[in-house]
Parts: sequence; C-alpha cells; structure tokens
Amino acid sequence: MGVFDDKVAVVTGAAVGLGNTFARALAAEGASLAVCDVRDENADLADELDSPVMAVHADVSDADDVKRFIDGAIDYYGQIDILVSNAGVWRASLPTDDMDKTIDDYDVVVGTNLKGVFLCGRAVIPHMIERGSGEIINVNTDHLHTCGAPFEWDHGDAPDCPWQADGPRPTGGGPAMDLYDASKWGINGLTFGWSQALEPHNIRVNALCMGATDSYMLRSFHNFDPSPEEEASWMKAEDVARVMLELIQDGRTGENIGFAVGHPVVLPARRTNPYYIPGDPTRD
Repeated sequence: MGVFDDKVAVVTGAAVGLGNTFARALAAEGASLAVCDVRDENADLADELDSPVMAVHADVSDADDVKRFIDGAIDYYGQIDILVSNAGVWRASLPTDDMDKTIDDYDVVVGTNLKGVFLCGRAVIPHMIERGSGEIINVNTDHLHTCGAPFEWDHGDAPDCPWQADGPRPTGGGPAMDLYDASKWGINGLTFGWSQALEPHNIRVNALCMGATDSYMLRSFHNFDPSPEEEASWMKAEDVARVMLELIQDGRTGENIGFAVGHPVVLPARRTNPYYIPGDPTRD
C-alpha cells in the first residue's frame, strides 16, 4: 500500500532528469500518473512502471497542448490531485544579445519555465476547486535565495558547504542568466499569489527551489561528462523527490523549499511567515 494509492499526479517534463525521478517517486507510493514532455522518452514510463501512466507529447508553453493534456488526464482518470510543474529549460542569455536571438531565447526560456507553470496551473486549478482539494508543486531554482535559506547564516548544519568561509552564497545565477532567472523569479508571483487565493479551497501551493542536483540539465552543462569531484558535490534527485513526497503530505502552503549544495536535503520546519529571501536572520 502506498500513501498515494487513490491519487492522480500530473508531472511535466517527466522524460528525463528531475521530472522523471519525481514521477517514479510518486508512482512508487501508488499514484497514477499523467506525464508530458517534448521528448520521446516520455513514453518509456508507461512501459517501465507498474502504476497506471498516461504519457503525452506536449509543450507546456503551448496553451492548446496544455489544455489537451490536462483535459485528457481528467477525462482518463476522472481526477487530478497533484500537479508537479517541473518542465524547464536553460539558455545562456545576456542583455547585449542581438534582438533576434534574445526574442527567440525569451520565447523558449520564459515560455517554458514561467508560462508553462502558469498554463498548467490555470488549467488544473478549476478542477481542483471543484474537487475541494489539491497539491501544486512548482519547481524553481536556488538562484532565489542564499545557501541555507532561510536563515542558516552560520552554516552550522553544513560543514561541507562551499560557502562555509565566505558567508551565504549570493542570489542569482550570474550575468548570462537574465532570462532564466527572470523566468524563475516570476514563478514566485504565481506560487505566493496562488497559495493565498486557493487556501480557502483546500489547495496548497509550494515550490522546490533546486540547487545543483544530479539531473539531465546539470549534466548537459558538463557535456554529460562531469568530473568525479563535481558529480560527488551534487545533491541526489532521489533525495529531493523524497522531500517532495513529504511536502505533499505535510499540508503547508505558500513556502519555497530551498536545496543548497553542502546543506541537508530535508523538509524544513514550517515558517510562521513566508520569508524566503533573508535579510534579517532574526526574523521568522
């Protein structure tokens, strides 16, 4: 018996990497799956898992694709209980890029990372309201917060943190990530706005803010051949998936759960206020 035996979970970007691990973790706890991706490997989950799997080729930046996918999942299963908006892409982008490149980058990066979360949420929220419950997990980035966020400034829990000597890691991804960071920071508006508007409907909305975790995207940054030292420093996708399962069962809403290299991969205690970009370590 799994804790999600009677639940249906939607996972976007489930073909490889984190999304694939999230989908497998949910299925291992009994959830039926509806998964989508633009990659053909998405269909492999249906052959590899014992749980029911509806696998669809869909682009989350396309409103028609999202509607077809979500409506199809509702028709197929009769319900959606969990949405994990994981699909995401990265491209290097600079404010000095020429206009043609930057428009294409914007459409792809912001279209997938931010518009995709927006469309999937908007598509499933009316159904969850009608059912009177739901869980939405938006997958975000650690570029939003310092390492050890919200307030572990002294790194007392993280002797292996690479920023141990210099204080908390700065926010942001750097000068070549203006569009990526803009797309991910925008998810905050959706996560926090939705959490407040949907709490009366028993729908909880949280985000997982990912640091360097072993995934297809991270491996692609290293031409799929990272050094043993680099790979050893990464967090494990399975550990993050475990925290995701705990978060879904926890019942909290309106929080960003941060994962930082060198820090424990755990579900932190609930916060009385949803501060997630620390300015004063005495505030909670």
